[in-house]
Amino acid sequence: MNAGMTMREELEEKLANEFPFMRRGNSYKEQEKSGEIRDLFGAFGCEVGDGWYEVLRGLCHEVAKAYESAGLPVDIVVDRVKEKFGQLRFHYHRVDYDPGIHAIDSLDGRDLQAKPDRSELHQEVTKIVQKWKISSTTVCESCGAAGVLRRDLRWVQTLCQQCYSPRKQKIDEWRLKKEYNDGQRI
Repeated sequence: MNAGMTMREELEEKLANEFPFMRRGNSYKEQEKSGEIRDLFGAFGCEVGDGWYEVLRGLCHEVAKAYESAGLPVDIVVDRVKEKFGQLRFHYHRVDYDPGIHAIDSLDGRDLQAKPDRSELHQEVTKIVQKWKISSTTVCESCGAAGVLRRDLRWVQTLCQQCYSPRKQKIDEWRLKKEYNDGQRI
């Protein structure tokens, strides 16, 4: 969970204008009419804070460049862009292959990713996504400044000191209040 952060619509639109594979499909409301949500990226967009805009843009730029170097059109469909365990998660599949389950994320970093194609190009895209996932742990998801992976909040997040301090203070105050209240019950 990313503490409810979602990228501003205008930043998502900039990404979609620069990288067509980042265009969203049907919205949540449109999909809901059919009785099921099948396109999470279309429904929810970039489920990361604005601070990771440049991280995501860097990832997209490298993916587009890899395809351009191979002389091929980009053939991936974005399934989900989210934060998990303080890291950027970019799930996708090839246009002609939808494995259903795209990834299983783990806290220790040993994620399982569906790898439908072992072509050199698709291996390169996998490496690009992994590189930017790791890179995201050095950028504040909230504001884009240099950040640190924080494990002492209610969920793991990558934040700079300025964005981290108020969150940490709120958690500490909540814990003190809870301890005080728990002590009253005894």
